[in-house]
Parts: sequence; C-alpha cells; structure tokens
Amino acid sequence: MDSEKKEVRIVKANRLLQAKVGIGPVDEKKIAKSQKLIDNHGVDFLPLAEVYIAELEQALEELAKDSSNQEEAIAKLTGPVMQLKANAAMFGYDLVGSMSNIMLNFLETIEKIDRDVLEIAKANHKTLQLILNNDMKGDGGPFGKELTTELKEACKRYFAKKASAGDDIDDKDAFFIDG
Repeated sequence: MDSEKKEVRIVKANRLLQAKVGIGPVDEKKIAKSQKLIDNHGVDFLPLAEVYIAELEQALEELAKDSSNQEEAIAKLTGPVMQLKANAAMFGYDLVGSMSNIMLNFLETIEKIDRDVLEIAKANHKTLQLILNNDMKGDGGPFGKELTTELKEACKRYFAKKASAGDDIDDKDAFFIDG
C-alpha cells in the first residue's frame, strides 16, 4: 500500500429521489403493482438481443481483420456483451445474463485482443446465439451450468497460458470463480 496519504473527498448526498418517494418503507400495494407491471410487461427480449448479437458478430469480424487499436477493440466487444448482461435477466434469460457476465469480466480484465481472446469471444457469441435461437429462458439447468463452467474454464486457461508465457497477470482468474 502506498505510504502517501490520499485526500478524502466528502460528497454530500442528493435528496432528490428521497423527496420524490418519501421516507420509510414502501407501501406493499405499490410493490405488488410494480412487480405485476414488470412480470406482464409484454416486451419481447429476442429482437433486442438480436441487435446486440449482431453488433457482437460485426465486432468479431472487424477485429479478426484489424485489432491494432486495442482500447477500441476491447470496447467494441464489451459494449454489446454489457447490454446483453444488463437486460437478459430482466426478461427471464438468466443463462444469457450469466454467460454475458463471465465474458464481460473477462473482457474487462484482458489488456489486449489476441487470437485466443477472439476464439473465446466467438465461442461465447455462438453459444449465446444458440441459447436465444432456442428461446432458452431461465438458467438452463444442468446444461446451463455446464456452459457457464466451460466458459469460466476457457478464461482460466487463457490466463494460465499467459502466465506460463511470462506475462504478468496478477490473480485474474479470481474473476471467474463465481462468475
């Protein structure tokens, strides 16, 4: 730990949200009404997911040709994966959310795009596409567990390979323990 002292900045809380909703517990009727609205929203996730899957596919194709700008390359992959992660569980696609979460952690941890990263990302893309094409809602049961475990293991193998090649990777496989 640095011996330098860092100045602590205190940020005063904004009470705007509290002013809108009040203080104390939320009325159970309002919670039930909100939950019913969420459960019966009638919005189909698949068209939205298809947009993100297409963006991911396009990014993979572009990066297979040129990934010279590493920061931009990682961002191209991260964006659609982040959107899938953020939206999937809300629509009942827990497996898509879990797979996207693992991939997002991986992409946020790597420092550059190489052939192995692209292979892992392509395999994840194909898996997500199959899950969505088969309208697999929920966590996928034992099959879903197998898929998430294999993705975590692929990420761990990537970091193990980098470590054996002498790359400084810290303890990055810790990101994939609970994925």
